[in-house]
Amino acid sequence: MISIKALSVLAAVAGIAAAIPTPAENGVEKRWDGHWGGWESWSSGEESTVTATAVAVVTTWVEAATPTATATTWAEAKVATSTAAASPASSSKAASTSTSSSADSISSDVSSSDYISVVSKWRTAAGLPDLTQDSTLEGNALKTSTNSVGGLIHELNPGTFAQVLAPGTSTDFEDVYVGGWLCEIPTDAGLDGICATASQGWSYDGQTGHATILTSTSYTKIGCAIAGNTNVWACDLA
Repeated sequence: MISIKALSVLAAVAGIAAAIPTPAENGVEKRWDGHWGGWESWSSGEESTVTATAVAVVTTWVEAATPTATATTWAEAKVATSTAAASPASSSKAASTSTSSSADSISSDVSSSDYISVVSKWRTAAGLPDLTQDSTLEGNALKTSTNSVGGLIHELNPGTFAQVLAPGTSTDFEDVYVGGWLCEIPTDAGLDGICATASQGWSYDGQTGHATILTSTSYTKIGCAIAGNTNVWACDLA
């Protein structure tokens, strides 16, 4: 039996916090602790202005001084009217002249502490500028992962401008990064057909938001983490 894995994405723009799958996450399901959960789509005409320090997206918008997680099993994604990213970086790395062989395999033994090598490997393959490993974003990602008990629960902590989530283990980051996220757009530069196998077990349901965030040149920093109590990979970007 193939296990279908669910994904989740969050971004913040100019005071608006939003989970921005494209199109809206709809019908994605994953078996989690014996219970089925699914995403519901929201109208793109809705928006939520964040006035508190951070927001946890769990069923509905929750505004609080610090991120909180409710007992609700599954989060729901809401789309804001604006999904533009943060200001683009002032400089970018020249496109790689040879990408067909630079990232043509996925390692199954990458530890959680070495995620940045995976990020750099596939950014280079796509001819994208490197992202800087950031300890604040790692802390934010770990907090979100720790609090994602029973589902994928977003927290927009201070310093984070985008976030992607997916189930995994401490040694399968590359499988999650490529198969779970990048392969939403299998025709992107640098993937070179690897998604034919890397995407097995993942259900995208038309989503492209995770890949769009991770291949954006609007972000310059990244921090990823996985908590042992939830086995949820979280990557925060800024």
